[in-house]
Amino acid sequence: MGKSYQELEDENKALKNKIEQLEASYQNALINLQDRLSTEERLKESDERFKTVFEQSNVPHKIIDIDLKMVNINNALCDMLGYSKEEILGTTILDYTHPDFIAYWYDLHDALWKKELPFFSLEACLINKDKKEIWCRVNTIRFQDQGEVHGFTILEDITDRKQLDRHKDDFISTVSHELKTPLTSLKMRCQVLISKMKKIENDFAIDMAQGMDKQIDRLTRLINDLVNVSKLENGKLQQSVVPYDLNLLIEGVADEFTSFITDRTIRFKTPHKLVLHGDPDRIQQVIYNLISNAVKFSSKDTIIDISLEQKETDAVVCIQDYGRGIPKKSLDNIFKRFYKAEYTANQLESGLGLGLFICMEIIRSQNGRLWVESTPGKGSTFCFTLPMLPEVDIVDQCL
Repeated sequence: MGKSYQELEDENKALKNKIEQLEASYQNALINLQDRLSTEERLKESDERFKTVFEQSNVPHKIIDIDLKMVNINNALCDMLGYSKEEILGTTILDYTHPDFIAYWYDLHDALWKKELPFFSLEACLINKDKKEIWCRVNTIRFQDQGEVHGFTILEDITDRKQLDRHKDDFISTVSHELKTPLTSLKMRCQVLISKMKKIENDFAIDMAQGMDKQIDRLTRLINDLVNVSKLENGKLQQSVVPYDLNLLIEGVADEFTSFITDRTIRFKTPHKLVLHGDPDRIQQVIYNLISNAVKFSSKDTIIDISLEQKETDAVVCIQDYGRGIPKKSLDNIFKRFYKAEYTANQLESGLGLGLFICMEIIRSQNGRLWVESTPGKGSTFCFTLPMLPEVDIVDQCL
C-alpha cells in the first residue's frame, strides 16, 4: 500500500528540519572558519610586527632555549659582540661573558627555569670579538612558545656610564686622599690647642677649638662616606666574615653615645646573646649611623629606644626615636644615594644624603633587610634584620 498523505507530510517536515539543521551547522562552521582565519591573520600580523621590532631594534635582543643556547638574535646583538648571526646562533651568552660574572649569571638562569624567579636583572661585562669590554644591563624573562620554555633578554649597553663612574671613582679617591693629610694635621693641631687652652683656663678659646674639632670630624666622616659609596658601588668595600655577638656590639655603640650625649636617654632592650656571622665593623657603622640619625632628628630630653630580638632565623634590631618623623613623600626615597628629605619648602636635611644609602648597602651585602616606619610629628623607627648562625655552627665558631 502507498503512504498516506499525512505520512508523506510528516516525512517532508522531517526532511525540512534536517535541511535547516544542516544549513545552521554549515553557517556555524563557516563563521568559526572565518573567525579562525581572522585570528590566524591577526596572529600572523602580530608575529610580523614582533619580528620587525625584534630585527630592526637598535637595542640588542636574544631568545634562548632551556639549554641557554641562543636560538634567535637581532642585528644589534651581532654589532655589539662583533660576530655574525651564524657564529652566534647555537652558542650561549656566557661564551662572551667576563669570567667574574659567569657563575652568578648561570645561577640566575637556573632559578628562572625552576620558576624561583619570574625574571631577573643584572649588570655584567661582555667581551666582544676585538677583546673589548662591553658593560650591559641585562633583563631576562621566561615565556612559553608552542609548549617549550624560552627566555627573552634585552641587553642595554651601559659602557659609557661605567666609564664615567670609573672616572668619578678615581676623582673621589684622589680628592679624599689629598684631603685626609691636611685634615689629620688640623685635627692634631686642634687637639694640642685645646690642651694648651685648658691649662690656662681660656674658656672662650676652648669652646672655639672644640667647635673646630667637631667640624673636622664631620668633614672626615663626609669624605669617608664618599669613599665608602664608591667602593660599595664597585664591590670593592672589603668585608670580613667572622662570628660576633650582636648584643655586645650594640651595647658598645650605645655606651659610646651615652658618654657624650647627655640630653637624651638611650634605652637598650636585649633578650640574650645573639651570635651572627659577618663583618662586625660594618654592622657597627650601621648602628652608629642609625643612632646618630635618631639623635639628630629628636628633641632634647627625649628617649631613644634600641631593641634586639630573635625572630625565627633572623636577628632584628630596631632603633626608635620620638622626634619629628619623616614626611610621607620622602619615605620611598630615603635610602637612595644623595637623597635628602625635605621637611618644609625651604628646609632640607643636612649632609650629603649618603648615610642611609651606605647602611642599606651594608645590610644588603650581609644578606639582611633594612626598612623604616615613620609618622610625622611622632618619630621614626629604623629596623634591620641579619641572619643568625645555626646552633651547630655557633659552638664551633666561638670555641
